[in-house]
Order: sequence, then structure tokens, then C-alpha cells
Amino acid sequence: MATRNGKIVLGLTLVLLMAGVGAVFAQATKTFTGKITEIAKGTELDVNKKDIFYVVRLDEHPNIQFRLSLEDAKRFEVIGPTGATAVLSPKMSTGLGWKVKLTCDANKTGPLKSPIYKVISLERLDT
Repeated sequence: MATRNGKIVLGLTLVLLMAGVGAVFAQATKTFTGKITEIAKGTELDVNKKDIFYVVRLDEHPNIQFRLSLEDAKRFEVIGPTGATAVLSPKMSTGLGWKVKLTCDANKTGPLKSPIYKVISLERLDT
């Protein structure tokens, strides 16, 4: 009788543990939709390091910065060929005005009023 109750408790514990782990993985990403209103180029400096990234802003979330690496911005075709230029011209901002769905890392950075999310994937909704 005691082993049967022990198996039931163990089984229930495993079910609850798996449900908790699933919830953690479900919250690892966050999605946003909206029209791209701005694409800007940024530079992040660190010790012996300089990274170029692109900031995308959506009309429905104007206070949030969505960051893309140079490679991701090209892969998602948000920007056209940039070459070695330091300035992003309007002609290079091919994604401006697109309606998109952004999947981002749920771990935001930056200030509370204007958080920064790293974009994992971008899906164009208006094709």
C-alpha cells in the first residue's frame, strides 16, 4: 500500500515538474506585431570590440527598441546591401512600412520605459 501511494506521489510530482518546465520554455520568447516605422544603424562598443546592429521600431510599440544583428537584418531583407557606408540611407531601408511579426528573446534589457529586445525571427505579414 505504501509503495502504491509513493508511486502516485512520484507520478504527480513528475507531472507538475514537466508542466513547470514547459511554462519556462514557453516564456523564453515574446512576439510583437506592427508596421516598421524606423530602421536605424547603431554601434555598440566594448573593450576591444565594436558591434554593428540595426534598431527597428514598430508603430504599435513606439517605445521599444528591437535589435537585429547586421547578418539578421540582411537575412530578413529589412535592409538592402550596405557596403562599407556608415550611414543607412532611405534607399537601403527596404523593410520600412512592412507589417511584421517579431519573435524576440523574452529577456529584455535597457530602461523600463524603453526596453530593448533582441530579435530572433522576423515574419513579414503583408506580402
